[in-house]
Amino acid sequence: MTATRNCRKIFAILAPLILFAFCVWTGPVAANDHKRSERDQARYERMKKHYDGENPEGRRVKRGDKGNELTGQTAAWLFVAANLTVVLSILMKGVNSYFPLEPETKSTIRRFNQLQKNHLMRFHYLLNPLALCIAIFHFLLSSCRKSSLPEWSLLFVTMMVFLGLMTKFKVTPKWMRRFIYGLHTSPAVFSALILMLVVGHLIVG
Repeated sequence: MTATRNCRKIFAILAPLILFAFCVWTGPVAANDHKRSERDQARYERMKKHYDGENPEGRRVKRGDKGNELTGQTAAWLFVAANLTVVLSILMKGVNSYFPLEPETKSTIRRFNQLQKNHLMRFHYLLNPLALCIAIFHFLLSSCRKSSLPEWSLLFVTMMVFLGLMTKFKVTPKWMRRFIYGLHTSPAVFSALILMLVVGHLIVG
């Protein structure tokens, strides 16, 4: 039982790290796929040019999915930069908890974790709201008919950002703070959110 419980805890720590790395890796790939889909759409529109925007049956040709690349890339990289401190903290806490290290090594890791949080957490609070604003512009400038996951992802990102601001400025009653903090810092929620973002944009791409 103890081994199974430890495996679950290790998976809970590694899952958001793997998904975060996957999100960083798939950003340029999705952008390239999106460029190809735009070229295909442009070729399709040129082929249909003699119909003057209509098909032979007289129905208006529907536009395909289209995303604003600049705002999408900007929001994605801002989210990555904003949450780098969170990923580092999860990684170092996991190493300290589940690896047989010397007490001095664990103490060094704890001090380094505290140091990086002291210096990087300010960017977490500044860049996440900025990334959210750009993500909203990205949503408004884009169209998606294949999946509703991007819309749901934006909704949950908005909720997470506001939960973080509520935690930071302590604007909620005391009896709610522990629940909000736990929800905002949950590795499972973090993993699910990244998964929704990645899968939604891969479907669109």
